[in-house]
Amino acid sequence: MTNRAAVIDSAEADRVPAFQTEPLIAWGPLPPGTIHEPQPRTYDLRHQTVHVRLDWEQHAIIGTTTLRLAALAAPIKTVALDAVGMTIARVTDATGRRLKFTYNDTTLSVQLARRLAARASTLLTVAYQTVKPTKGAYFIDRMHVLWTQGETEDNRYWVPTYDHPDDKTTWQITVVTDTNERALSNGRLVSSRRVRDEGRAGIAWTWAQEKPASTYLMSVVTGNYTVVSDKWHAVPLGYWTYPDSIEAVKRGFGKTPEAVDVFSRKTGVPYPWAKYDQSVVPDFIFGGMENVTATTQNDNAILHPAWAEPQSNADGLMAHELAHQWYGDLLTTKSWGHVWLNEGFATFMAQIFTEESAGVDEGALDRLGAQEQTIDADRQGRRPIVYERWVDNPIEVFFSGHIYPKGATVMQMLRHQLGDSLFWAAMHHYTVTHAYGSVVTDDLRRAFEESTGRDFRPFFDQWVYGAGFPVFRVSFAYDTVTKQLTLDAAEAQARDSLTGYFDADVAVEALTDAGPVRGVVPVHGGTGRVVLALSGPPRSIRWNKGKWILELTDFPRPTSMLSYQLAHDDDVLGRVEAVDLLRRRLAQPRAVTALVHAATIDKFWGVRNRAVRALATADTSDTARTGVVRGALIVALRDSDARVRQSAAAGLRKFPSAELRPVLEQAIRSDPSLFVRGSALASYLTVMGDAGLPLAEEVMAMPSWLDALRGPAMGVLKEMPSAGAQALYQRYAK
Repeated sequence: MTNRAAVIDSAEADRVPAFQTEPLIAWGPLPPGTIHEPQPRTYDLRHQTVHVRLDWEQHAIIGTTTLRLAALAAPIKTVALDAVGMTIARVTDATGRRLKFTYNDTTLSVQLARRLAARASTLLTVAYQTVKPTKGAYFIDRMHVLWTQGETEDNRYWVPTYDHPDDKTTWQITVVTDTNERALSNGRLVSSRRVRDEGRAGIAWTWAQEKPASTYLMSVVTGNYTVVSDKWHAVPLGYWTYPDSIEAVKRGFGKTPEAVDVFSRKTGVPYPWAKYDQSVVPDFIFGGMENVTATTQNDNAILHPAWAEPQSNADGLMAHELAHQWYGDLLTTKSWGHVWLNEGFATFMAQIFTEESAGVDEGALDRLGAQEQTIDADRQGRRPIVYERWVDNPIEVFFSGHIYPKGATVMQMLRHQLGDSLFWAAMHHYTVTHAYGSVVTDDLRRAFEESTGRDFRPFFDQWVYGAGFPVFRVSFAYDTVTKQLTLDAAEAQARDSLTGYFDADVAVEALTDAGPVRGVVPVHGGTGRVVLALSGPPRSIRWNKGKWILELTDFPRPTSMLSYQLAHDDDVLGRVEAVDLLRRRLAQPRAVTALVHAATIDKFWGVRNRAVRALATADTSDTARTGVVRGALIVALRDSDARVRQSAAAGLRKFPSAELRPVLEQAIRSDPSLFVRGSALASYLTVMGDAGLPLAEEVMAMPSWLDALRGPAMGVLKEMPSAGAQALYQRYAK
């Protein structure tokens, strides 16, 4: 007897769907702003000496700074310094003579005693103070920690300087602290000596940045710090942390020597500075900042407990900021419109470190994440990578999603196109040619052309100066007589002056019972075709094998092919693609079966996690399917990876059942990860309702890092109508 349901399922699974009727993406509007051309320079800042003390009662920085500068091509009579919200006491020259100046609260204009001839130099000393600066320097009273933050143009709030990225200088900074505190700054520690300052005992710390860098990289951090010492070859490494967080800082920064080695080896340029310190600070406004030789990091991003691995692993952030010591500090964007040469490169290098240290699957998942962020960015507001428009502050161009992830993605495409040997040779040429200098995007293009003999102008015009990415409609046909597979592609993205057709050589692969068959589809002028000779019918077909090209693709394939791809593709991103497509077909038993299999036995946690999340979106109207999905999530709750367990714990709330009570209770009480326990508690409350409040009250009484236990439950409690739930919510809402 034939099982009619199985026949229907098989027929549905083998059907090739139609193309989607709606576009895969609609471009978002161009981000607002006006063009900001870099201001013309009239002088070169050669060296700057800064001496400051901190007035904690007033939140004031009181100091002097001496600047040695030289006129550029033309003589100058006036020197304009960036200085915001300061009181200027006096300005003097090298002889101590007072100089006339005007100050409008943003620019200090100093009248020189005599006209400074072209390329001649002079010295200026400014005595100043700033009280409660609104940017640039931050007094954190509860921990008695001060930190500064210069990027983009914020160091002008605590020290008069030339505060733009297109000049490089050396500097020396002396900071006076209390006797129980340390001060960290850039470069080499010259001295630390006891002093009396305003009648109080203190320590004067002097640091010298002896190789040129841009002034937005000036940094000061002070506080009661313990320094964990490490090294890479002869280069000293220091991890600055609070006295109670030594083991945590080792977890956060422990792979620094390995990352320095990877970046030095890949670029062919050994770490270029005197030392490398990393400090953690409270309430930092970013994840981290690559101040030259003295990176500042957000303490919550670095100092995580052991149980928080792998969700709070800090290797990526550590590697990103370290990579800036080459790209951002050694080579620095000449203007903020080209800042992808800093941030895109650092993101790319962090992906390289992930690949080198954790394996190619982890590296591929990193690449995919950057592509997904880029696609989301273009949905919100499509723009070129090189973009000189903003409204109020150049920091606006940083976080649209194009600088970091798309910049990294473009570098990965170049790497794939050239192969590692040629690519890293070109990177070496670019790096040594422009070391200690300022760069624009065409400097990178020329370096790649000089290294490879190829013309990269079309590539840069498409991917860097243009906007968007290709959207492919792909179809296939298999001739059973000739055993030939034909793949046809056409670009379907909306085109205009920013986005045209993209020329691309797209890797494809067909899996057959005899093994894989690979080829390349040359897409030019909007279309492409390839014919592959196979030994038999394709079991699955990949477009953009390896997912190296940034794109969206509508490629209708039957569920049976996607299920085979999920089970057999050797490329982790192929299995991820299959998960994402099968997620849309959860009404088909074949799709559910394939996802359950992947969620429980795929060898890579990222695929298991993606499959668990896909299953958690299943429609609960089908009782049989609900039982299968619930069973798979229960199995996933015992996964070896805490990220998978956390997704399973969160997903179970959608599938209430009496059998979930002991399962979730066990996870809440005994899982080694508090992230998992917190997600399980939220699901427990969803499933149990008010009957779950006693356990919730017990668990939420325990404080946890980043409120891992309480946080997820708070969202559920807020929506529960009972007085008991609301009382528990209000207890912790404050």
